[in-house]
Formats: sequence, structure tokens, C-alpha cells
Amino acid sequence: MKTTKGLFLLINMIVLGFTPYAQEVKRPLSGNSYGIINIDEYVRLLPKNHNGIIKDIRLIDREHSGVRIFRLYEEVPMHYHAKSDAYLYILNGKAEFYVADKGPVVAGKGDLLFWGKGTAHGNGKILEGPLDVLVFDAIARDPSDVIWVDPSTQKKFLGN
Repeated sequence: MKTTKGLFLLINMIVLGFTPYAQEVKRPLSGNSYGIINIDEYVRLLPKNHNGIIKDIRLIDREHSGVRIFRLYEEVPMHYHAKSDAYLYILNGKAEFYVADKGPVVAGKGDLLFWGKGTAHGNGKILEGPLDVLVFDAIARDPSDVIWVDPSTQKKFLGN
């Protein structure tokens, strides 16, 4: 069984090439009504280094909720989302976080952070890396739903 699975993965890597597109092929189908996702498999796909502040992989996109993982590489400027609440579970690492007018608050592996739509948030220094986060968005957050408290920080964040 393991040989068959390994052979299948090898053939896919040869045919598709091991690129970000190949990683997206692994993504679960968003229309599934049930399933099992091994989060650790997706964490291993996140690159150790990246030219932007954040790299994420969307795991589930539904009308009323979404699930994704991401790795933070640098500080994230204060921003908010107009349409979705967020629940962040820290899988690995530790960092300073700012929510509304509070902060810095240190959160690390095993901690759950959450805030409602319209609540400004960001993170300061990464104290222990890599900083890997499992995120539950309600509703599924459209990537364009990022509103910057200071619009001059947008280019830096999206430089990935």
C-alpha cells in the first residue's frame, strides 16, 4: 500500500512538477460535505523562507466558513476584515499579537486567538519560529477582504 501511494506521488510530481501549483492539487475539494485533513502534511508544504510576510494554504472554502493554514515570516501590520470573524490556533512558534487597542500579547503553540469582523489586529515580533497558524474564518475570508489601518503598509504585506 505504501509503495503504491509513493509511486502515485512520484508520478504526480514528475507530471506536474513540484511547484506551488502541485501543492494546490493536493488541496481538498471545497465542495466536500465531509473529510479528513492531516494538518501536519500541509504544514510541511509551507516554505522555510519566503519573500513576503505570509504564505497560506486554503484547505476549505465554503459559503459560511473557511479553513486555512499559514506561516508568518515577519510582522503583520494592523488591519481588519470587514466580512469575517477569525479564530487562530497556533500550531508552532510564538509571537506578539495586537488586537484592537490591546497588546502586545504573547501567544504561542496551543493558544487560540479570536476576533470579530471589523476588529483591527496584527502581530509584532516573532519570538520563536516558524510561526504556523491554523485559521477558521466565518465566513470564508476572501483574500481581498484586508483593510489596512495604515494603507502605506499594504505594499509590504502583499509583496509575496
